[in-house]
Amino acid sequence: MDATMGQALEPLFTADDAGRVTSWSEAAARLFGRPSDAALGQQVVEAVRGADGALRVVLRSDAEGGGWEVFPGHAAGIGAADGAGGDGDVEGPLVRALFSVSQLGLLVVDRDLRLIRVSAAAGSMHGSASRDLLGRRLDEVYRLADPVGDLASARSVLETGTSVFSRLVTVLSAGGYRQHYSVSAFRLRRADGEVIGLAMTVLDVTRRERDAERTATVSRVRERVGRSLQVMETCQDLADALSPGFADLVVVSLIDQVAGGDYPPLRPVDTEQLLLRRAALRTTGPPDPELAVGGLEAVRGESSYVRALRESRPVLLRSGRDGRLSDTPERENSLRAAGAHSMIVASLTVRGRVLGLVRMFRCGRSERYILPDLQTVESAVAHATLCLDNARRAAHDRALASTVHRRLLPRPPGVRLGIDTAYVALSPTADSGTWFDVVPLSGARCGLVVGEVSGVGMPSVATMGHVRTALRALAGLELQPDELLARLSDTLTQLAHEWTGVADSGDLALTAGCVYALYDPIARTCSVACAGQPAPRLIHSDGRIERIDAPVGPRLGAPDSAPFAMATSSVGDGATLILASDELDPALSQEVVGRLLAVYSTARELADGMFTRLAADPRNKGTALLARTRPLPTDRTSVWDLPSEDRAASDARRITRRWLTERPGPPSADALDSAELLVSELVTNAVRYGTPPIMLRLILDRSLTIEVTDSGATTPNLRHARVTDEGGRGLFIVSRLTEKWGTRQSSTGKTIWAERSWPVE
Repeated sequence: MDATMGQALEPLFTADDAGRVTSWSEAAARLFGRPSDAALGQQVVEAVRGADGALRVVLRSDAEGGGWEVFPGHAAGIGAADGAGGDGDVEGPLVRALFSVSQLGLLVVDRDLRLIRVSAAAGSMHGSASRDLLGRRLDEVYRLADPVGDLASARSVLETGTSVFSRLVTVLSAGGYRQHYSVSAFRLRRADGEVIGLAMTVLDVTRRERDAERTATVSRVRERVGRSLQVMETCQDLADALSPGFADLVVVSLIDQVAGGDYPPLRPVDTEQLLLRRAALRTTGPPDPELAVGGLEAVRGESSYVRALRESRPVLLRSGRDGRLSDTPERENSLRAAGAHSMIVASLTVRGRVLGLVRMFRCGRSERYILPDLQTVESAVAHATLCLDNARRAAHDRALASTVHRRLLPRPPGVRLGIDTAYVALSPTADSGTWFDVVPLSGARCGLVVGEVSGVGMPSVATMGHVRTALRALAGLELQPDELLARLSDTLTQLAHEWTGVADSGDLALTAGCVYALYDPIARTCSVACAGQPAPRLIHSDGRIERIDAPVGPRLGAPDSAPFAMATSSVGDGATLILASDELDPALSQEVVGRLLAVYSTARELADGMFTRLAADPRNKGTALLARTRPLPTDRTSVWDLPSEDRAASDARRITRRWLTERPGPPSADALDSAELLVSELVTNAVRYGTPPIMLRLILDRSLTIEVTDSGATTPNLRHARVTDEGGRGLFIVSRLTEKWGTRQSSTGKTIWAERSWPVE
């Protein structure tokens, strides 16, 4: 108070009950010609006399006709004097106006924080007459939400003199509603420096704070919802964004067909047959088993659900004497037991399609929902529904890509002549471009492949389909692994050029990692080349584990033009090959592999054991192809050296018939005749155009494979002989009698092979 008097521009002063001056402004000193130290303690009549002893003002009991009016001070000697006779005489009327007319709440408290003066506005905010509040402490008058903090702040102002401005104070009303006030506090002191209390201004900012809470709710939904393209995760994000804060209980339900991945129905929906499946739940209280996620509930029994779905706008319900939150007695009782007193139901509708419903409840002492909350729900649900529909569309695309992906993958590998294969897929992404393959080749050989294409979705799956098809075609040309990967990389680069500029091709993944191993059970060797993937592990029958020393080349289709290298290792019977993607390879330590091999014997058992061992750790992801070698049965393959003479064909026919008739399951006569003809044509071709030595090999598995090897490098070509030609029909006959035939080169010559089915009687 003394600071205010000292800085006032008006001639202000205060006096106690005895009429002695207790404070004196500088303007008063100038007007009356009496400095502050001379006026303090004097009677008012003496203080206002001029230096010549004459009274400069007339003291009256009112302000009529000019002059000064003196008002008796309140508790602690706080008073006011005002005048209307000069240009600055406004202090008294101002104080009266502030306490009686102003919309700004004013409180004056003593050092014990007890109210000693309350303005009319402050009393109205409290809902009581101002005089009824006097003498009571702040925390006795107001139910402070944070009494400890608020009272500590007031005491701090009393002790330090540092004013507090615009502190947000929350008060709980009798009806349980929260009222928000912006409070500023200033210390009051006498002229002698004695602290006598606090003056507080109180501004009701409840509407502002509630609007801010609603805005924060919408912002929270926009921030949290939409970060994921998983439908259920998006539903849970919506529930978590709304509770706590805006709701005490949130239930997000999807139409059953939408939860199952189907298209949402168009509006208007048939509510009689509609079922909702709960997709997300968030509550500040104990969970209700009746609202468990995954449960089904019908729409037709709830009028609020029907209204929300038909009108596509939020519906507000309050419980009370006549109001109910549910039309179902069991559900109403459950909600009442949870303390729910108000509910908002909103439909999840976007682009004319209905995805589901979201229900928000307030329980216990939380404020009831009011009409302005509906606009908040409408804005929040509009964003959430759009994000949910995007997640649904993405899920549909993933399902489509997953279906295509499964169709493009080979059938589960099984037992082949000389090798047993199986695969492991840990935490696979259904729409990713990962793949494995076992490519059957001539001479009981097979190609083992593990690869992955960058990216996810249909572009990645489409690229995987291209790469896998091209790899199988190149493998059929009997190429070595390094040459095969080089041509495959060129193919992928050409595809990238063709797709450049095509609509929606910007996201296509046009690089791939791949490891290709060519296993020959007859030579007992494995040749490997790698493109952006680690080389295979080789576990020998004695337990030794080594990695095939094949350098890792660049990814297929990558700008790096470094050549691919090939490494060849000897593989004995009973050995195991593990081709793993770069994600899974680190998890296959020597200890893990060694323990698994000590327990399991077949490739399928090993794959199952590996899955059980590694799947417990979610960090283990990727694909692995396992191949266990087996000795070739002596009764399923044989080899003979043939003379480089004309009689070689007849010898070969005789050897073939005898060997085939000795196998289990006698062949048909037509099959024997066809086999003899094939052997005769191939051997005759080798005798006439090849270079000795000549060798015949027969392999009998699911089909009969005939191989004739010579030392020549010339590759025969199939041609169509004319009617008048005497020769040139040998390979044509071979192509007609077989399903497949071809030529493969080696360092010592070439092999012409033919394969045909082998029926038995």
